[in-house]
Amino acid sequence: MRFLWSFMILTLRQPGVAARSILLRQWPNEAIWTGLFLAVILNALFFGVLGLILPDSSELAMFDMSPDSPGLSLMVSALRSVLFATMLTLGGRWLGGTGHFMPILSLLVWDQLLQLALMSVAVVVMLISPQLGNMVFLVIGLVLLFVLLNFVNEAHGFASLWRSFAVVLMASIVMFFAMIFIVGLLGPANLGLPENV
Repeated sequence: MRFLWSFMILTLRQPGVAARSILLRQWPNEAIWTGLFLAVILNALFFGVLGLILPDSSELAMFDMSPDSPGLSLMVSALRSVLFATMLTLGGRWLGGTGHFMPILSLLVWDQLLQLALMSVAVVVMLISPQLGNMVFLVIGLVLLFVLLNFVNEAHGFASLWRSFAVVLMASIVMFFAMIFIVGLLGPANLGLPENV
């Protein structure tokens, strides 16, 4: 537990160094997939509990886009992570990067776990002071973006965060249209969305 705390602090202070540490470990594929499903399950549990505590929180809504059905929620969350890792890999290589899918997926797994830890702190702050909580959620969004940019930068061997930003932007646009396709394929009602979405 102490190691995880120390590594989380390292990720926030020096995300590039943390990314290199993860990449150098060369995790087995089984460990990465296990970590992904663990992150997905923890994410579902986290938002399930928060849905009871803060049912109308718009701040949490921007982090959680999962369906109401537990099984479908886990499937969509895992698919979203895999698709995002794929887009980051392909987009980065298109811009001259050298990253590969599994190492990038391992970075996203840690990024998701870090996000849950930070949001746990933010929720506590929100329960104490909603106004301060809103600011904390905004800061968390910016910090997570900065961490992700550094992760992509290290994974692809880029020399500029701007190139990483271009990759993340392209991947996000593809993800946006992919989620629209999934909504159309499965039906808004099955995803817990209004029928006119």
